[in-house]
Amino acid sequence: MAKTLIGALALASQALAFSNTSPFFLFSTADLLLESSGASIAPAASIAADVLQALKECPTKNYVVVEQDWVSAADYADGRSTPRLAHYMSGQQPEVKSIVSVPDVVGLVDSKIIKYLEDNCGTVKNIKLDGPPIAPAMRSLYMGQQDQFLDDSMAKFVEAKDYTVVYLTTPLTEHGAKAQLEAQQQQQQQYQYESDALFDNNMQMELKRDTTAHTRRANATAEGGLFERYQYFTPGLFMGFAAVIPLFLILLVGIRALLSLEVSYFAFSKEMGPNAQKKQQ
Repeated sequence: MAKTLIGALALASQALAFSNTSPFFLFSTADLLLESSGASIAPAASIAADVLQALKECPTKNYVVVEQDWVSAADYADGRSTPRLAHYMSGQQPEVKSIVSVPDVVGLVDSKIIKYLEDNCGTVKNIKLDGPPIAPAMRSLYMGQQDQFLDDSMAKFVEAKDYTVVYLTTPLTEHGAKAQLEAQQQQQQQYQYESDALFDNNMQMELKRDTTAHTRRANATAEGGLFERYQYFTPGLFMGFAAVIPLFLILLVGIRALLSLEVSYFAFSKEMGPNAQKKQQ
């Protein structure tokens, strides 16, 4: 039965608190029993003793011992830098039955493990990996390259389906840890600067869009309807109405006065009597 223990990838957030520790990994096609399994932090001497006890009977035919310098659990945190190692440590390889990972090992694991395997067990392949650079961006790329190299070196053992891999690491020195922290801070500052610059550019673009919108509205007003483009009720037209209205009222009063006159019909008839003849003489 596979013994899948707490992975270093899941405990990387806790590992960030320790600057003088480094992780330990082991996976095997044999069903091993390690007392140190499940621990998030352990002394190197305890790890070495447990591994020697588990491998005392040489449970597999092939052994790969990997030595990686100047690393911490943070380098394996999300599995992106070392995807092939994460593949084995996550239990996705069918023949792997035992998986052990300790995110923080205090001290250096004794090299007696390598000597014991070479003297007593089958084929032993020792892979030495150099420490990655300090810069975070280059560090991740380098870890990926080393991870690919390790996977290629293990190809023939994986095909045999009878192997044990012991992954030993050493922590960063005090100077290296300080330099890495400074590099991370510089990267964060650079990211903050780029974020602020991007925010300022977005603000300027928003202001430009607002000005354009106002311009479009002004153009739309100038090109609007008939009553928006022309003014019909001008001051001259108002003065004309002011003069016409009193004249119209005067005319109305005059017409009403004429209509109110009362004259008899006889005032317009011709006189035919004796008096009219005398006036004609």
